[in-house]
Amino acid sequence: MTGPFNALTQAFVQIFNFSGRATRAEFWWVFLAFSIFGIAAAVADVMSLLTLAQTSGQAALLSVNPLTLYSTFVMLVTIVPFTSLGIRRLHDAGFSGFWWLASFVPVVGSLLLLVMYCLPSENRTTVRGTPRVAAKSAKGTADTVDTHKRAMQGYAVLFEKNRPVTPEIVQARKSEISEYYRNRVLKSATPV
Repeated sequence: MTGPFNALTQAFVQIFNFSGRATRAEFWWVFLAFSIFGIAAAVADVMSLLTLAQTSGQAALLSVNPLTLYSTFVMLVTIVPFTSLGIRRLHDAGFSGFWWLASFVPVVGSLLLLVMYCLPSENRTTVRGTPRVAAKSAKGTADTVDTHKRAMQGYAVLFEKNRPVTPEIVQARKSEISEYYRNRVLKSATPV
């Protein structure tokens, strides 16, 4: 499971990555952190604007530059990472990233996206990537580390295909095969 610091780090490391996937935990930790920053900035802005209105009058509020507000700064810092994270979250739930455009539809679009963000991750490999959670095997159990290790060993063979074969390598492979044969084939054969 993704923790809060790892989720925030990933949000800013993958700031311009609009492909791939993001887990629910990763999305909601970042959402919580950005919400806290936004609320704190809004409270600071309201307090400074109230102080300005009390000291200089309400007419002074019209001369406030919006770029000097804390909430504007927080919005500018968080909009791109949150947009890319939202699109990756939609990919993880099995939807196209174009569904993010529903956020421009007042109320209904935001509610629709909220529901889509809450949906569980799709537990299969898609064109948008592989799931980060342990995939279920055909038996319904989570794949083990051993399964992953065997797959990686298969890829290692591909990278070594052009390496010259030495007599030591041939002898090592022969001993591996004979060991496998003794432990797996002869052991499983029952006498008739």
